[in-house]
Amino acid sequence: MRKYEVMYILNPEANNLNELEGRLHKILEANGGGIEEHGKWGIRTLEYPIKKKTKGYYGVLIVNTTSENIDEFVRISHIEQDVLRILVINTEKEKGYIQSTVYAKTEVKNDKPDRERKPGNKRPDYYRRNEQRVEGEEPKATKPVEAKE
Repeated sequence: MRKYEVMYILNPEANNLNELEGRLHKILEANGGGIEEHGKWGIRTLEYPIKKKTKGYYGVLIVNTTSENIDEFVRISHIEQDVLRILVINTEKEKGYIQSTVYAKTEVKNDKPDRERKPGNKRPDYYRRNEQRVEGEEPKATKPVEAKE
């Protein structure tokens, strides 16, 4: 038996949402497996459409089960049309992984520093013209082009 964290996104418009969730849980509980924690995140708006759906029902499980049960869970999830996405993580292999079924609302910081302007990106002829001009001095006029007759 290994410890896994399983996340799934179901179609919220499905008629048998609780029944589908129960079937998925029974697959993981087969052959002596057990669900330690079950987190229901509810219906959330997706960042991008998945199978032409813009909302999804999120569920998170922490389970002790066999790899055969996980394989069967993945197989059934791909067959079932109301399962939009799944994610299975073997938490024993992940170093420093903290298991939690609680939805964490954290602020995302922008770690990128503000870009500084490079002097090479400016139009050099524009600045040279301004540097050559002395205050109070009129710009030099150019000769008009004479038309040939």
